[in-house]
Amino acid sequence: MTLRSFQRFHPLQRGFSLIEMLIAVMFIGILSAGMLRVYSANLAGFQRVNDMIGSQRRGRWALSSLQDDTASIGYFAFVPFNQPTGYSVASGTQEPFMILPAPTAVSITGPDPTNLGGALVTANLGTNPDELQFVGDIPLSIQATVASLTAAALTVNVVSGSLADVQAGDIVAILDATFEQFQVGAVNGSTLSVSSSGAILAGISQAGGYGLSSALSAHLAATPVAIFRPNVVTRYAIQPRAWDPSNTGITVPCLVRQQIAYPAGGTLINWAAATTEVIAENIDGFVVDLSFDGGTTWLRQGAADWNAIVTKISALAPGGKTLNPRDASNPLWFRTFPFLLRMDITSRSATPKAANADAVGTAAYVRRTQTLMVAPRNFGLPLS
Repeated sequence: MTLRSFQRFHPLQRGFSLIEMLIAVMFIGILSAGMLRVYSANLAGFQRVNDMIGSQRRGRWALSSLQDDTASIGYFAFVPFNQPTGYSVASGTQEPFMILPAPTAVSITGPDPTNLGGALVTANLGTNPDELQFVGDIPLSIQATVASLTAAALTVNVVSGSLADVQAGDIVAILDATFEQFQVGAVNGSTLSVSSSGAILAGISQAGGYGLSSALSAHLAATPVAIFRPNVVTRYAIQPRAWDPSNTGITVPCLVRQQIAYPAGGTLINWAAATTEVIAENIDGFVVDLSFDGGTTWLRQGAADWNAIVTKISALAPGGKTLNPRDASNPLWFRTFPFLLRMDITSRSATPKAANADAVGTAAYVRRTQTLMVAPRNFGLPLS
């Protein structure tokens, strides 16, 4: 027996050759590159949709605030105290209602969309935004009920809010069948005294109008009470605001609401001193228009300023009624005939991203423009 006969038989064994390995690696690389391309495209699409949803949400929030306020333009809680006196309709003064087409440029500091990772740049918004200003009485955020009263003072139980927000000259309405109202003379704890210079109105219709009395009438305890601030000018505009505490040099365009008492004599308001509330951030477009024929003709189009819009309004006679916004005897002219307000809000994403740009090496914002149309409920309801 030979040694060969003791050797075990091994079947033929062989691994992958170098060429086969290289081909496999090549195919895996091609598949990985394709999958990465698909993943990147899907991620970019997701980011774009997410930015679009965020932009749309900010726009809707801004329109919601605008709808609440513009629907109440021209509301005056207490007719005898709010007859059209003290208002100015002369050009260059604080008129009770104004649309200002693109009055000033708004400058914003932020990332440079044309140079990702570069230095911050300061530039004006592409189009100057409009401003909307109007006067009216605004309800204070106070819920209260009658606790007790005398001829010259009302004591209330506050359900929500604070009487610290009430000041002399505010209007109190007792919400029962008489709808009695008075102006506040002073606030002492939970007691509101009647102004000595203000008449008290009992909302009972008389032949000559509302019945006036010199003392508060009797009212049941727990009757709801509303409190209003009269003759407040509200302004909607876009202003830059610094939102990043770690880099205050970056600003974003914000829709803001400012409110201040109507100035004596109608002097133009210095809005820098007014209370400011940010309604929504990253709003870089605001256009306001009005129409007296249900939207067929819009008067802001082509108007350089409010005076040009006034000229267009004066040339109209809706329903055979002549409108004259410069009539000093009717400064609240906008209450005499109903018309439609249109407001276009353009919102943008928080930051520019390469995924939103068409050109390589650049970035872009995602923008959405949404429109609100409102027919203010007090228009067409003259005070006299």
